[in-house]
Amino acid sequence: MGRKRSAATASSPMVIRPQPGKQELFLRSPADICIYGGAAGGGKTFALLLECLRNTDHKHFEAVIFRQSRPQILSAGGLYATSQEIYPYLGASSVLTPNVQWRFPSGAKITFAHMFYEKEKYNWQGAQIPLLMFDELTHFTEKTFFYMLSRNRSTCGVKPFVRATCNPDADSWVAKFIAWWIDPKTGYPIPERSGKIRWFIRKNDALYWANTRQELWERFNLKTEEERRRPRSVTFIMSKLSDNKELMKVNPEYLANLEALSTVERERLLHGNWKIR
Repeated sequence: MGRKRSAATASSPMVIRPQPGKQELFLRSPADICIYGGAAGGGKTFALLLECLRNTDHKHFEAVIFRQSRPQILSAGGLYATSQEIYPYLGASSVLTPNVQWRFPSGAKITFAHMFYEKEKYNWQGAQIPLLMFDELTHFTEKTFFYMLSRNRSTCGVKPFVRATCNPDADSWVAKFIAWWIDPKTGYPIPERSGKIRWFIRKNDALYWANTRQELWERFNLKTEEERRRPRSVTFIMSKLSDNKELMKVNPEYLANLEALSTVERERLLHGNWKIR
């Protein structure tokens, strides 16, 4: 649960909006790629579902949210169940096959797709996905992520962008990708860097980072307008259970469940530690 809801009355409609703090920061980010991660219960999945709604008035807009398996999409409290609390209020209807998909009155579509095997990325060859999203990015390989970036393109008038959520995994490629935002000694996110934007270029499978895209223009001698579009902006936004006031209010016992975990899992899922093994 990550929503903040206001009950409908005869004179006022239902209002569903992000919670102040990290959810709002995630939804305001101008970065090409924004990763929202950390502890369990931070309201990350709900924020993804809200992000999809920004452009649903565009007839040809499409968003795709990937999870590793179909059961994860349809599980209790998962993507589909949570989306049912939001999208019908906007007039959207859903189908469950071949993928779960919400269709809006404008013609816009939001698809929940699964990709268990890396080779399944080629099923999306030729696709145009204006908004590419991953729920639990650490479940996908680095090759899958960067291949799918090539599908992050648009002719519908919406600038392509990428959003993702994840819980900490010290052995994942994501831990290396967001290393600048993580304290190398403690493994915890650095609060003052949360939401700060950096830029990268990927060349010959290596990532080159800078604080501004101009730095990368100069380093790689990028002169033409096309060349200067190569750098992509990235940010990481930390989250914890304490950021999700609504869940803490409705289900205060959830904190005790996280505290009862083993040391490693407690550090990951309660405190957002990216270094512990």
